[in-house]
Amino acid sequence: MSARGPRWAIFLPVVVTVLLAGAIGGLIVVQAQRQADQVAEADAVAEAFRSDVGSFEAAVAREIQGARTADPGALRRVLEAAIADPPVLGDAPRHGAEQSAPYVAARETEQTFLEPYLRVDRELEQADVALTFIGVARDALELRATDYVGSGLLEGSAAIRSRLIPAFAAARDELAAVRVPEGQEELAATVRDAVQYVIDQATALAASIESNRAYSFAYSKQYQAAATAVNDYAATVRGDLTEAINAVGGG
Repeated sequence: MSARGPRWAIFLPVVVTVLLAGAIGGLIVVQAQRQADQVAEADAVAEAFRSDVGSFEAAVAREIQGARTADPGALRRVLEAAIADPPVLGDAPRHGAEQSAPYVAARETEQTFLEPYLRVDRELEQADVALTFIGVARDALELRATDYVGSGLLEGSAAIRSRLIPAFAAARDELAAVRVPEGQEELAATVRDAVQYVIDQATALAASIESNRAYSFAYSKQYQAAATAVNDYAATVRGDLTEAINAVGGG
């Protein structure tokens, strides 16, 4: 009996160690499975978000395509309504969110996928201002002095003072009241100066007639230069707007 005692004393700690190692190994396996499940859950959340973003982008493209011929203000309202409820990336377990490559990518996508739409929104806002300005400028540059005083010799100054000058002055005042697109102050000044030139020359003509002095003037050079500048700017605005819309509208 006394000889067996030491052998048990040695064997029992070994058994305990083996059991403890087995328990730890089981815990490691369970923990690894739990982490794998969390990564898989994060992968699934990321895939659902990716699918939602794809559907969202397709829906916005359809809305834009359906309204792309509208004026920028109306198209902007369509766009803002279309992107008002964007997809949101769902939550995932912390370990899965950190270790899932698709989830990490989805988190980056969530931060950036609206940027093209916001850029187009800004383009539409700027285009709305620009096209309003262009319309007013073109109206002013389409004025013709002969529409108010005729094309023959003038026998008096009445038509000049009562019709021609007020018409061009009204166009000048409308130009002064309209919002100038950012960076287009020089263009606005070119158009205003052309209109003011006619007003100044017409005023001098009326005074000359009233003083029985000969006087004449032409303004086609000033008007043509201004009209060319406005047309060039309009082409740029339309081109930039079309490019921006195509980028999100699938055009």
